[in-house]
Amino acid sequence: MNKKGYVISKFFILTFLLGILFFTLTVSNLNNSITVFNNINSNDKYTWNLNNIYPSDDHWERDYKKLESMIPKMEKYKGTLSNSSKQMSQAFKDAEDISRLNEKLYLYAHLKSDEDKSNDKYIALRDKARNINIKARMATNFMEPEILNIPKEKINQFMAEDEFLRQYDFYFKELFRLSDRYLSVEEENILTLAGFMSNTTSNIYDIFRNSERNFGKIKDKDGNEITLTPGLYSKLLGSEDRNLRKEAFEKEFESFNQSINLLAANLAGEVGKNIFYSKARRYNSALEAALDKDNVTPKLYENIIQTTSKHLDSLHRYVSLRKKKLNIPDKVYLYDMYIPISSYVGKEIPYEKAKDMVVDSLRPLGDQYIKDLKMGLSSGWVDVYERKNKRTGAYSFGVYDTNPYVLLNYNGGLGDVSTLTHEMGHAMHSYYSNKYQPYAKANYPIFTAEVASITNEAFLFEYLISNSKNKEEKIYLIESYIDLIKSSVYTQVMYAEFEKIIHEKVESGEMLNATTFNNIWGDLMKKYYGEDFGVHELSKTWWSRIPHFYRNFYVYKYVIGCSGGIALSQDILNGKEGAKERYLEFLKSGGSDYPVNILKKAGVDMNSSEPLEKTLKKFDMLVDELEKLINE
Repeated sequence: MNKKGYVISKFFILTFLLGILFFTLTVSNLNNSITVFNNINSNDKYTWNLNNIYPSDDHWERDYKKLESMIPKMEKYKGTLSNSSKQMSQAFKDAEDISRLNEKLYLYAHLKSDEDKSNDKYIALRDKARNINIKARMATNFMEPEILNIPKEKINQFMAEDEFLRQYDFYFKELFRLSDRYLSVEEENILTLAGFMSNTTSNIYDIFRNSERNFGKIKDKDGNEITLTPGLYSKLLGSEDRNLRKEAFEKEFESFNQSINLLAANLAGEVGKNIFYSKARRYNSALEAALDKDNVTPKLYENIIQTTSKHLDSLHRYVSLRKKKLNIPDKVYLYDMYIPISSYVGKEIPYEKAKDMVVDSLRPLGDQYIKDLKMGLSSGWVDVYERKNKRTGAYSFGVYDTNPYVLLNYNGGLGDVSTLTHEMGHAMHSYYSNKYQPYAKANYPIFTAEVASITNEAFLFEYLISNSKNKEEKIYLIESYIDLIKSSVYTQVMYAEFEKIIHEKVESGEMLNATTFNNIWGDLMKKYYGEDFGVHELSKTWWSRIPHFYRNFYVYKYVIGCSGGIALSQDILNGKEGAKERYLEFLKSGGSDYPVNILKKAGVDMNSSEPLEKTLKKFDMLVDELEKLINE
């Protein structure tokens, strides 16, 4: 799990990892694939095994009642933490027990609700777990202010005396670093109470995106009218029929545009919430507040935007190459950016074959990693196929006392294989961190999370390209690798710049509305995609389709992940001495140090622009190779 919120930085943290989806499968096998996948959906082999968390809802309810009884017992520790190392240690143990139980409760409810977003029962259970989390935080809000009144020397003495407290050495270090940001107990309680409202914008967006919007209908190649599901939309964008691509794009974006003023107001509310918390903590900006949790300064964020802005010519060149190869007479539009330019028709990849591809590509990480990976893939970690009302997208989510769980909406394309290895990168990171770190240090931040997932994707594409059987397949695979970097760097930097602009506008006294959002987005598309790219009026609403904007300056971490992941994978594949061992230690490090330090030990310095420069150079080289193959 990853950090969310500010108070009680180690206890009572509820959030999850999200992966990026890459879809490149052509529409030619669409009807057959849907039939096959629907037949498989009922097989437990391809769904989560949630019995590892709770065998039944009744067991969940019993633990919920247990947690309710545990929380009031924290009252007895108020004013006593400085008495002795034994007293502080016991308080920390009880708080940790509460946190771990709360996490299990939330995980089960969250996964069950994502199996069927229309099932009110599990949405209610999830909300109960969130609300009791607020109560637990309030019951422990006294701890950090009380600890901050204890001299550091005494804290060090307590850690020397008590083995359990020594597990919290980095926690204490971070607590004192952020000491100026903490308020009085009464003020902290007010902010905690605000937590009842803080997820409102995210919840509204989640419900709208997954179940409330009008998905629309579209005719397939045989003239049959079918509902445009998220998975089908992604496939149709790979159709050679440009009119079909355009129709799918317009139907999908119109489903958001119909409620664009509502979505604008909702996102403006999210921005306002972020600014509220940053001001309450006495930060200069929402950006500074969000980054400080990882001990990162806005300079790193701004450097990412500036560095990428200097290398936009490579992306412009790629857009122009697509225009030429696809024989597009006018401008390249957003719906032209997902169809493979190769004539190679990618075969439908059965899920079992996808697992083999992932395993084979990751063999450079060694026998033990492969053994553990296979175990995860065969032990009910993954919910594989798309179903009605199932949450869209993909993610990995787990807590300290369970195995990781991976949500997919697998449809048989190369992009789905890429998503599988991406999410299993997260899952293995969590598995190793939880196995090798105590609870106090197992929770790695999102800053480092994306490194593991992108490293896996880089291994996959290097493996597939090196084993390509002909020119057209190689073109197809190189383009897929290009799209990985485009999606994880260029697109995410554009998102990051948008997020920075809209927060700065409110911080300078301006108001946000749909027109403002659309205009900013339209200008950014022109900047990032170049002269040969056309800004369709509906594409200006693209911002309304991005769930990451409800995660407070989250997207730049994909850029960190891609830069770090490609650099580390190249070092391992090139046989750099100690590279594999350093990477495996990185996976086991959890949150035992500041993320920049952990990555530096692994072999990449994210305070410099070097990893990003290397990644953008790799992108440029791939475009060169693609252009050369096309012109042969």
